[in-house]
Amino acid sequence: MGAKSVIRDVGRVMGLSYGECDRLAKMVPADLKMDLAKALKQSAELKAAYESEEVTRELIDSAFVLEDIARNSSVHAAGVVIGDQPLVNLLPLKQDEDGTIVTQYAMGPVGDLGLLKMDFLGLKTLTVIRNVCEMVKQTQGRTIAVDDLPLDDLKAYDLLNKGNTVGIFQLESGGMRDLCRKFQISSVEHITALVALYRPGPMDLIPDFIKRRHGEVEIVYEHPLLESISKETYGVLIYQEQVMQAAQILAGYTLGGADLLRRAMGKKKPEEMAKHRSLFVKGAKEHHKIPEAKANAIFDLLEKFAGYGFNKSHAAAYAIVAYQTAYLKGNYPVEFLSAMMTNDMGTQEKLKVVLDEAKAMGVEVLPPDVNDGQAFFYPASTGTQCANPLAPTGGEGKGEGAAAASARGVNPSPQPSPLSDKGEGENAKPALRAIRFGLAAIKGVGEVAVQGIITARDAGGKFTSLTDFCERVDSRTVNRKTLEALIKCGACDSFGEPRASMFAALDRVMARAASAAADRQRGQSSLFGMMEEPAAKQPVEKAALLPEWPQHELLAHEKELLGFYVTGHPLTPFAPLLEKYCLHNSTTAKTLAPRTMTRIGGMIGTVQQGLSKKNGKAFAIVTLEDLEGTFSMLLFNENYDKFRELLVPQKALLIVGEVNNDEDKPKLFPSEIMPLEDAPRKFTKQIHFRLNTAHLTP
Repeated sequence: MGAKSVIRDVGRVMGLSYGECDRLAKMVPADLKMDLAKALKQSAELKAAYESEEVTRELIDSAFVLEDIARNSSVHAAGVVIGDQPLVNLLPLKQDEDGTIVTQYAMGPVGDLGLLKMDFLGLKTLTVIRNVCEMVKQTQGRTIAVDDLPLDDLKAYDLLNKGNTVGIFQLESGGMRDLCRKFQISSVEHITALVALYRPGPMDLIPDFIKRRHGEVEIVYEHPLLESISKETYGVLIYQEQVMQAAQILAGYTLGGADLLRRAMGKKKPEEMAKHRSLFVKGAKEHHKIPEAKANAIFDLLEKFAGYGFNKSHAAAYAIVAYQTAYLKGNYPVEFLSAMMTNDMGTQEKLKVVLDEAKAMGVEVLPPDVNDGQAFFYPASTGTQCANPLAPTGGEGKGEGAAAASARGVNPSPQPSPLSDKGEGENAKPALRAIRFGLAAIKGVGEVAVQGIITARDAGGKFTSLTDFCERVDSRTVNRKTLEALIKCGACDSFGEPRASMFAALDRVMARAASAAADRQRGQSSLFGMMEEPAAKQPVEKAALLPEWPQHELLAHEKELLGFYVTGHPLTPFAPLLEKYCLHNSTTAKTLAPRTMTRIGGMIGTVQQGLSKKNGKAFAIVTLEDLEGTFSMLLFNENYDKFRELLVPQKALLIVGEVNNDEDKPKLFPSEIMPLEDAPRKFTKQIHFRLNTAHLTP
């Protein structure tokens, strides 16, 4: 474990608050090779805390014992080991927690044994890109040559520079969004550099890199020949290839020799480094008459950057994919968001992020509808019915969840679009500014059931009532649980009946449908039926309509099954209080400096409780939601005991506390919590009555 992480871990075990652990960890200088001993020498603040604070001394003394011990064993996400015979003959293996066979040796010894290590990386982003292109072809009749996009698209760069990077490959995190805003990207080379820099080691170079990019710092090259190598990166050697090029140009290294130098610098082996330094100094003198002192200074510079260096070909490949997603989001936002939602429909938390992004971009997400919806999310427009190009039509992948189909690379066959294939002009298609919620994304509704619904709808037209629906779909795939979910989330609202009425009538309607199905199966008909004209379909007997469920119950069902609210928001009645008494919301709180005190309101979504391993005391991690998004609240020790009664899901609260923005969503450490409705009593200082005497009598 590194110095910062070991301080945080030991502090948590000792029962210290998150804020206290964070305070001490931030005193450790940011350096890739930093340890506790060096930190105490270099950081006067940490040394003072160690000498004057008993708890800090105990924490750091314990941390010294644990430093550099492996924190946990982990498995490489995409690493595969290949040998010329069964691996069990060559090295010890074991079964991982999920049943996967993994090596018991770490990656270093595996390579030392001469075994081949390969990383096979599968990106869901590539599936998203392909699906967006197919949707655009279906909805707008345009073919996107995704591998030949113009690399100067203003919409793509504008999106990045404003930090609107949800769904943009490699640039989604809060830190990356902030970096994009500060840097102001204008080329794929810029994206490549940021991808290479935004890692634990070279991250320290970022402030200087931004200043160089904006001309705030003069760019000075250690030698004129280094300008051609590092001009693109403002004089900073970001890539391993640059270090190798410098060795070739300045000291006459061969390509193979330059690669050996790069490896030696990366591993920092003193004997190898001394040998290479001698070769470099000698070569620099022979090829360019560079004095020994200057050659050593250049070698020191190369050594510094080689420790940080990233493979440019890797970064460039990632940058191209990042640009492709930015281009598609900037130019085809509805199709892009539809594909993103389909990609994340297996995880409600991820889906909620994309739904919030759609809201921020002014794209309406229409609720699910058994008379219009498809299995997956798809673009919709007012007055024009769009086919869902990703709707499953059978064959490969049938019956799978979207995530499974995505993971296997299965692309459901596109359906023909009823739209004209013309692009611009008077017959151009209407702008797509809405997305229909995918039926398979409803919790408890499987893709097989959705396929059954779509098949019945295609065969007999739109469903006219719940009875009609139950009689036409196969009850073996669309069972009681599925029907309940469809009614509760609003997917049957097009039948024109209150959800409460349909839910109450479900047993009767299903029994009638089962009876009709049994009759059809037996071929039951009257003796003279074959000689008569078919009788008109008997009208469905409608039950008395019940009052609709209360608003809070409707919303709770929608949130549970869809992950978002369709018919409103439970905080809407509190909107005036939130506006008047809150200093920030979940969006504006992200811009605050660390440890800023604020006042913010929201409704409790989830409460995760646990016990501290050190003192056995309870703590809680609470997720709250306001009208803009979500934020977290952490309660420890006396705070938990003081406010635990208020930690009730769906309860609206006002919180006064310290905000931390290290992660994507704000974290609040409260000093005061109260029911939101108590805010006027607590914070109202004055009340002014303004009366117009012209309109009043005594």
